Amino acid sequence: MNVKKISLKSDQKKISGSVTLSGSKSISNRVLIMTAFTRKTPLISGLSNSDDTVRLQMYLNRIETCRNSGIPLIIDANNAGTVLRFLTAFLAFGDGKWLLTGNERMQKRPVSELVTALQDLGAKISYANNEGFPPLNITSSRFSGGEVYIDAAKSSQFVSALMMIAPVLKKGLIIKLNKKIVSEPYIKMTASLMRLFGIDVDFSNNKIIIPPSVYNIPDYTVESDWSSASYWYEVVALNDASEIKISNLFENSIQGDASVCEVFKSLGVTTTFLPKGEIVIKKTSTTVKELNFDATDCPDLVPSIMASCFGNGVKLNLTGYSHLKYKESDRLNSMISELSKLGCKHSYKGRTLVLEGKIVEKRADFTTYGDHRIAMSLAPLCSKTDSISIDDKDVVLKSYPDFWSDILNLNVLTIS
Repeated sequence: MNVKKISLKSDQKKISGSVTLSGSKSISNRVLIMTAFTRKTPLISGLSNSDDTVRLQMYLNRIETCRNSGIPLIIDANNAGTVLRFLTAFLAFGDGKWLLTGNERMQKRPVSELVTALQDLGAKISYANNEGFPPLNITSSRFSGGEVYIDAAKSSQFVSALMMIAPVLKKGLIIKLNKKIVSEPYIKMTASLMRLFGIDVDFSNNKIIIPPSVYNIPDYTVESDWSSASYWYEVVALNDASEIKISNLFENSIQGDASVCEVFKSLGVTTTFLPKGEIVIKKTSTTVKELNFDATDCPDLVPSIMASCFGNGVKLNLTGYSHLKYKESDRLNSMISELSKLGCKHSYKGRTLVLEGKIVEKRADFTTYGDHRIAMSLAPLCSKTDSISIDDKDVVLKSYPDFWSDILNLNVLTIS
């Protein structure tokens, strides 16, 4: 018997209470990289307690003690995209030798666009196994920067990784992007944080210009994670008359996933912003019969939107999903496969995925494919079924370690 497997049940009642989310993983990991370039360490409050952030913080500390070692330090990013991609650029500049690797899934996630861009700048990086994929052999060097082109159609993390090292390069960086940019709000997040920390960033016309400069990072508090909040929007969407308060979330957030507020309006969930960074989400209105969603900018919202639409019998027309295949799992196909166990139907009309149907099966055994967002988006569906099981409860540690305890505390479901 797999001890990580759990069975879930729900009384299908209205949910009410308060949730305190950890800091944004995306903001936390960017702040950690930028802080590593400073001599005076600022006080950073509210860092994410996710496995990804804890892992990055651990390795950044270890890296500084191994800069002068002649033996390469092995750095295991596991399946953390930001950790591997941010460290690829971070380790390329400076001193030291490194073997940057990850788990089996990470070794199938492409990194060639970033590696090629760094190599064009003079970085010393080679592939330890398969061309275009981790593991990477990196020998740090003092390349000077300049102008570089990068294809941002697979991951915005490639662009953010280059941006964050740009100020320490003698010539800075001019980054030219292709026309198709995915997850652009994450690039804008990086730019916003860099400006806040004293760096001049000009981002326009698919070009980013960052001159050489010095990070000046004040004490900083990380706001809560809007991506994690999406699962509470799903809970409210699936349970009539429910109301949940969440702290440390702001209307003018630099997180692109704050758009979850607008998306879930169509699914009957309203958002009220209170003073001091609190929101109240409430199921008050009728759900639409059909929803159109473009996932180009906010891929992390797709699982909760898919599950919410299907759980409420809403037809979903999904576009802009091509980059989902490069996530912790082939996320789109993973969700399609699992939702089909409850009777979900799907078809394609050109480049639009059409998801429709209502729940006809009253129980299902779900597979997570090692993907935290698959587990957290499927769990709330127990409100519409007799019972479901999740094959790996620990997969949520990657981004939201408190997910199951928060779910239990609000009586959303019971675990057996």
